[in-house]
Amino acid sequence: MSLAALVAIGACTDEAGEQGTGGAGGDPGTPDAGVGAEAFGLTGTVTEANGELVPSGIVYLVPASEVEELAQTPIDLFASPQDTAMLAVDEPIEDLLDANAERYEQADVDVDGAYRFETLPEGRHFVVWVPHDDDARHLPGGDSSRVSFDSDSLIGMQMDIRVSPQPSASARYLGSSACTGCHGLESTTRTAHNVGLQVPGVRSPLQDVEPWPDFDEGLQAFEGPGTTLYYYDCNPGVAEPAKCSVADSPPAGAVAFTINLRRDAMKPVGELGAYYVEMVDGSVERYDVVLTYGGALQRQQYLTRRTNADGSFSYFVLPVQYNYQGDSGNPDPADWPWRDYRSDLWYDFGADTLRQPNNADSFDNNCAGCHFTGYELRSVTGAGGAGGAGGNGGSDVEGWAASAVVDAGGSFDYDGDGRVELINVGCESCHGPGSDHLMPSANGRHIASPGLLTPGRQAALCGSCHSRPLGIGGGERGLPLSEENEMPPPGIRRAAFAVNHTTRVSGDPDEDFFDSGDAFGNYQQYSDHIRSKHYRNPSRLLTCTNCHSPHANSADIAAMDTSGDDNTLCTTCHSPAVTPELYPLTDHVAEVTGGSVHDDRGPFLCTECHMVPTARSGASLPALEDPPKQYYWNDIASHRMSMTRRAAFPGQPDQPIAFTNQCGFPCHGNFLPN
Repeated sequence: MSLAALVAIGACTDEAGEQGTGGAGGDPGTPDAGVGAEAFGLTGTVTEANGELVPSGIVYLVPASEVEELAQTPIDLFASPQDTAMLAVDEPIEDLLDANAERYEQADVDVDGAYRFETLPEGRHFVVWVPHDDDARHLPGGDSSRVSFDSDSLIGMQMDIRVSPQPSASARYLGSSACTGCHGLESTTRTAHNVGLQVPGVRSPLQDVEPWPDFDEGLQAFEGPGTTLYYYDCNPGVAEPAKCSVADSPPAGAVAFTINLRRDAMKPVGELGAYYVEMVDGSVERYDVVLTYGGALQRQQYLTRRTNADGSFSYFVLPVQYNYQGDSGNPDPADWPWRDYRSDLWYDFGADTLRQPNNADSFDNNCAGCHFTGYELRSVTGAGGAGGAGGNGGSDVEGWAASAVVDAGGSFDYDGDGRVELINVGCESCHGPGSDHLMPSANGRHIASPGLLTPGRQAALCGSCHSRPLGIGGGERGLPLSEENEMPPPGIRRAAFAVNHTTRVSGDPDEDFFDSGDAFGNYQQYSDHIRSKHYRNPSRLLTCTNCHSPHANSADIAAMDTSGDDNTLCTTCHSPAVTPELYPLTDHVAEVTGGSVHDDRGPFLCTECHMVPTARSGASLPALEDPPKQYYWNDIASHRMSMTRRAAFPGQPDQPIAFTNQCGFPCHGNFLPN
């Protein structure tokens, strides 16, 4: 026995010492690795993310060549919900399994969670686990379902597959504060999703806007004497949200009405009425700014609320938008610092009088479901005591009233019941309600893990909001609500989403897209992505989270923005070893453009050509100048990962394209009409 051990024994007494602090929790146990190899095949175990065995289901080998063949058929964004549900090409793994599962190589998972292929077919395959029909606890996919493997590389190997559980149908939302107790604040506070809705100038415990130092820049116009905005040269017939030009000084044109931005110095920041607007056209209407909406990206809007007949609240976006990149020198008034947003809801241009928005235009039934965690549409009762025509969710007649899950770390008491709610995208928006997960059980159970779903299901999780759908419930407005006014659950297939949650699956082909197919309307990244080669190809099936981390961290504080990327993200896959034809980049650009004058124009960024900002949310920015023509780029990047060529336009391009990049001056001007 060592001297140290003897000293330690000698120091012992028969009296118990003080209880020490608990040690850190250990990692989940792992299943018995003794599956046994197959000399000419593949074996492995199937587990949940916590290591718990999954003793059922089937492992399929989906041929990569058939995914490649499927990708040759374009996805029709504008098919009806019923026709979309029948598409056989928009969910690259599960559509093939629907049609061909019986003829694909497959292995049953036994009661010990093990599967076994004695031999493997030639070629490349995606390894996909699918639960049995009677397994309501798990979702299909697995961490091997997104990258294809050459059979030769798998022979004799053990590939363990992790799959996603899901909450039960009876699970309840708890709020992100319940999650951060174990998972930490860092995973939630610094994301654009989580800071979108705020009490003006106030952060909740779950919100951190440090990555956006100018977040409250628009509110500065309310301070001191305030600011008067003049709405003039109005045309309510245009399709875009901006119906009027907006100036912060008296304009030369005919003014329809004005809006005063004001700060009540007698009320502290955070109190209702501290910020307010006055709409003036002879009469004056005051509206308190209850919430700011946006600020992490390129615009901020302002919400007010009104009381319904039963005392509940409905919220509305005021006709004021602040553009962080706005420039009064731009020819389009929508690109100025202050922009009109749907003034036709607040002003009757025919009668030249102020008006109130219709109930159908509330934030509650148009927008809130894509922002709130644990979203519900509450019952609104008419003045006579009868429930609205929409039943539980309200109606266009009586009004719509939403609520979110109660959370002590939330931003605001939205429904007015005295409890603060989580009115932003929190953990459970993507992972599902967490009550089952929090119950005493093995860690990691009963909660969706989006990264372990099939690529189609994970992409659809984001796509349910990033595709401009129109719903079934909620008055068939801009939320994908089911007939029961429920948002799509995490893990839903695109087919089920289309038929159970939409009357229009994607944006309007005339109003929301350019003739080229590039998106013009905001939040259509999913509609772009599923038409890209990244979504359907024989090698690696990408989803949103391959590029965007939904969990902010100190190394990626913006989390939702890759515009400043220096090609590191792209070259993770498109490396010189894998795609040598792209290197050096100057040669690639010369080959694509047919010109060799780009050597001194670098460094080249992949996104400048392949992710041109075609969609607009805030203000457009000057791009290439071809005097007297000035081209502009918008502020939301295309996610098609393709290039719309100059040759597609008979004259001057009528949308942002790579050719009109500002870096092309003066060379590109030689090819343009002027």
